[in-house]
Amino acid sequence: MKSIPHRNTRCRTNRIHLLSGLLAAFVLSAATILGLAAGCGPKISNDEKPDAFTTDQRDAAVQHQDASVASDGPALYLDGGSSEDSGNGYVLDAAVDPDGCPPEMRAECDNPVDPGCQTDEVCGNGLDDNCNTQIDEGCSCRPGDVQPCFQGPPGYVNVGACTMGTQTCEGTTEFGHWGPCEGGIFPSPEVCDALDNDCNGCADDGLCCAPEITCPEPGDIADAQPFTPYQLDGTQWYSGPAQSWTWEVEGGPCDQVLGQPSYTITGGDTATPTLQFTLSGDYTVTMTVTTATDTYTCTFIVHVIGPGLRVELCWEGTGSRDIDLHLLRSDLNANWCDTSKDCFYMNCKGSNWDLDTWGYSDGPLAECVNAPNGQGTYWQDRGSCANPRLDVDNISTPGIPENINVDAPSEGQTFRIMVHYFGGSGEAHPLVNIYCDGHRIATYGQAPSQVTGFSDSGSFGCQGDTWRVADVLTHVNGNQVSCDVTALHPDGQTSGYRVLHDDTSY
Repeated sequence: MKSIPHRNTRCRTNRIHLLSGLLAAFVLSAATILGLAAGCGPKISNDEKPDAFTTDQRDAAVQHQDASVASDGPALYLDGGSSEDSGNGYVLDAAVDPDGCPPEMRAECDNPVDPGCQTDEVCGNGLDDNCNTQIDEGCSCRPGDVQPCFQGPPGYVNVGACTMGTQTCEGTTEFGHWGPCEGGIFPSPEVCDALDNDCNGCADDGLCCAPEITCPEPGDIADAQPFTPYQLDGTQWYSGPAQSWTWEVEGGPCDQVLGQPSYTITGGDTATPTLQFTLSGDYTVTMTVTTATDTYTCTFIVHVIGPGLRVELCWEGTGSRDIDLHLLRSDLNANWCDTSKDCFYMNCKGSNWDLDTWGYSDGPLAECVNAPNGQGTYWQDRGSCANPRLDVDNISTPGIPENINVDAPSEGQTFRIMVHYFGGSGEAHPLVNIYCDGHRIATYGQAPSQVTGFSDSGSFGCQGDTWRVADVLTHVNGNQVSCDVTALHPDGQTSGYRVLHDDTSY
């Protein structure tokens, strides 16, 4: 689970609340709010911290701040308006009175970012345009589609610590509704960490503090690649004496299905852990460092990106069921399990790759050399990465999702995704993630909209149960790839999953 950032014991934070209609009576007037505005002061560098403030100054500031801010004080609207004026459901406690805080420890804000709240919701942009704490409410969507989203005032997107998450369209009919926004960094209480946590354009505003830790902004975190070691260095953000370090990581939908993490971590009790991710997507990382007197945390997103088109498959009970992922191009005019054209375990792994019929050029070795199952040795001998390719056959590496990659697809080609129940027993509920240019754009089979009736294993030849998942149409513009995804349904229906039995037709 993702940790909740601790408060620095030297600092008292503001608290962000979601406002319901019952709280409207407690909101201060706009005139009072505007009178509390202050100015964005400069950050305090690490070099200045040790000698800039005496212990007496710090203690006096903390005592003053504790006395000045009630734990359940009145709430202020972020935009300085009232519920009647803006309908803004995101509110912030009153800033502390600076009297008694040393001037050099004040972090003020007199030019905050406009929250950007509007009267009406705009469908399809993943934002809470009307600031009622709901995203694209009342907007229809296609079940399985995934869009970027932001849980906060729309003007705060990509400001300070804030970065967008993703939400999946849920439902079992032709038109669904957007589910919760997950995986991003959204406005949170301001903490003394030299980072703009509430994303209003000013770091540490409303606090009386000298940061002992400098948490990273989203642009400070480098992207990662699947199956490639990725090292973090906590001393970039906290360089003082530490008693302990801990790192917590939260992944995407497959982590919940597998019941185990889609990553490994080495050195998780040190300042410099090494992570290795088995999936694409966004991972939320929380670093906690404990000193003799305090506990500090930083939470940020690591984007794990594979190029081109990437399809990932996971399911529960991977040790007792063998389920296979297939990918076939429509223009090849072939049936499933055609070993000369269908990309799957028989011909698409490094150890048995044989798909020259696709006509694609190889990609850089760096995209595949660290894949599991000993296949890295084959790609290294080849000196490049084949396209397409299967990085993982789950039967030999249980718990790691299967994935098929087309690093450099051609313009205007359609790829069909199929899942085959090869062996084992019991009903399975496979889940498929589709990524395009490193971004998750569709997820099928996620609870509560799981695949049902997928229980008959058929072994070789694509017999037994097969699930036609979706068609993906690729568009290529230079080095950029975009995709149109169309879910596949039973014949004559506009919803539901297309699960067939003993049928190898495209």
